[in-house]
Amino acid sequence: MCGLVCSLPAVVPALLRVWAGSAGVNGVAATLALWGAASLVVVPVGVWVRRARAVGMPAADRAVLAGTALSALPLALFGGVLKSTTHHRPLGGATFAVAALCALALCIGLSFRFLGGLSRGAVKSPWQNLFTLGCGLSLAGALLLGSARATRPSLVDLLALGVASVATGLVKWPGSPGRSRLAVAIGGWAILLACAVVSLKSPQLVRSLTTQAPVSFAPLSWLGVGS
Repeated sequence: MCGLVCSLPAVVPALLRVWAGSAGVNGVAATLALWGAASLVVVPVGVWVRRARAVGMPAADRAVLAGTALSALPLALFGGVLKSTTHHRPLGGATFAVAALCALALCIGLSFRFLGGLSRGAVKSPWQNLFTLGCGLSLAGALLLGSARATRPSLVDLLALGVASVATGLVKWPGSPGRSRLAVAIGGWAILLACAVVSLKSPQLVRSLTTQAPVSFAPLSWLGVGS
């Protein structure tokens, strides 16, 4: 439930661009579509953050974070080249998705190799320190590339999703957890996703979301919804 609530403010920057750049777009439909798309990222990542905090951030979770950071710069560079050389958007999206999965798997594998057996608070070897530094530099380089004028809106959307995911993992929802509340949350999520899918019956809305909010709309577009 906390993830669903945090997903809504995460899409506000994308919604403002859609409303400003596309006349005649149904605002309610755009809100439902982007809200549902964002929840596909915020809810599972937020649950993972909450679980990792509860068990003290084990080495496996730290390796996943390091691998994700390490893959940031190569994927940012590859995405820029792909965008400038590929004019068929669906083909470019599919190519990037496959390359992103392969690069992410490779980087996470390297992270497990260097950091997977490292206990929390243990002294790192020089190679482990260099690897950690490389992960940080890769993430910083990707953020620097994303700060360019052409890609700044996408970076803002990505950071908004990240902040919402972290907030989902950190904020304590009022009341005690239970099966009934879990059932209500899952039911509400299912209703939101169903409404998001139904709202994408308009081709004009799909085109607007694809061009004005590609990052926020990506989870639904990658699933083929609205295509």
